[in-house]
Parts: sequence; structure tokens; C-alpha cells
Amino acid sequence: MDLQQSWQGTSTGTQSRIDFVRNVYLWLLAGFAVAALGALSAPVIGNALVSVAGRFWFWILFGVQFGTLMFASRVSRRKPLNRIAYAIFTYVSGVIAGIVALVVAQGAGFTPVFMAFGLTGGVFTTLSVTAFVSKRDFSFLRNFVIVGIAVMFFGSLAAAIFHLETFSLIISGVAVIACSAKLLWDTSTMLRTDDFSDPAGFALALFVSLYNIFIALMNLLGGRRR
Repeated sequence: MDLQQSWQGTSTGTQSRIDFVRNVYLWLLAGFAVAALGALSAPVIGNALVSVAGRFWFWILFGVQFGTLMFASRVSRRKPLNRIAYAIFTYVSGVIAGIVALVVAQGAGFTPVFMAFGLTGGVFTTLSVTAFVSKRDFSFLRNFVIVGIAVMFFGSLAAAIFHLETFSLIISGVAVIACSAKLLWDTSTMLRTDDFSDPAGFALALFVSLYNIFIALMNLLGGRRR
């Protein structure tokens, strides 16, 4: 009887984890879908922001994105507010990605954009398979990720403020490495956690890493071609 109960408990726990991981990726797919809508509307929103805010349009959009990210992180466990916050953040991120893609395309064509998209998918697939197959705990990457993201954030601000194009390419390389490490860390954490109540939070973390990798790769590939 004890063996049967133990087996049933293990089976139930496994099914709960499978359901949780599936929910995380469903949230992630939904985020990509909303971001695609944002990217399609990027030309209209970009022109509207330029006409209203002038040369400060980028900083306004960046501020909105950062604010919605903080809000989405804070309410990730609160239904239905988490869905609204997640949708707003992914939409704004899609708008920014669409504007960056148009800027890159004007200087180097759409080839770097498609290459960046394909490479981002390849990175996501490779690191996800690595985490699933190895079943390792990649939390040892924590300090590296924290330092890398700090360098990425403040370096990107400095490059944007002082128009440092070469430095911007270096920071983009740092962003690809740091966000790839964070993607691996977050995926392994998702597979090992016993708290199945926050699929939105995990999806948000994965989305942010993939978004940053995509933007950084567009900058690298587009910058080299320009």
C-alpha cells in the first residue's frame, strides 16, 4: 500500500511539473504573438511618438518598457492582472523591436533582421535542449549573469547617450552572452522548482532574455554590414 501511494504521489508530481512547464511555454508563445502585433504596428506608433515627443521619443518608449516590465514582474502571480501587464510589456517590446528592425533594414537591408531572428531561435533551442537533457542546476551562473546584465544595461545607456557605435557593438556582444547564460539558468530553475504557481514569471524571464538576444544580434549583424 505504501509503495502504491508513493508511486501515485510521484506520478502526480511529475504530471504537475509537466503541466507547469507547458503553461510557461504557452505564456511565452502568447508573449511572442503579442510582440508580433507590436512589431507590425511599430511604423505607426514610431511616427506618432516622433511627432509628439521629438528626439526624446526613444527615451519615452524605453521608460514605458522598463516600467511595464517592473509592473509585470510584481503582479506575475495575480490573476488576471498578470495577463494584462504581461500583454502590455510584450506589446511595447514588440514595438521597440519593430522600430529597431526598421532602422537596421534602412542601413543594411532585412537580411540581418532575419539572421538575428533565426540565430535567436537557434540559441533558444540549443540552450533549452541542454537544460532539459543535462538536468543540471545552472544557478552557479548567477554572479556572471548579474554582472553581465549590469554591464549590458549601463553600457547600453552610455552608448545611446554619447552615440558610441563601436562601444554599442561590444555591449551587444556582452548582452548575447549574458542573456544566453540567464536563459540557461532560468530554464534549469524552471525544471527544478517545486513552486508551480508562477508560470507567468518564468515566461517573462525567458521572454526578456530572448528579446535582448534578438535586439543585440540585430545590432551586431546590422552594424557590421553598415
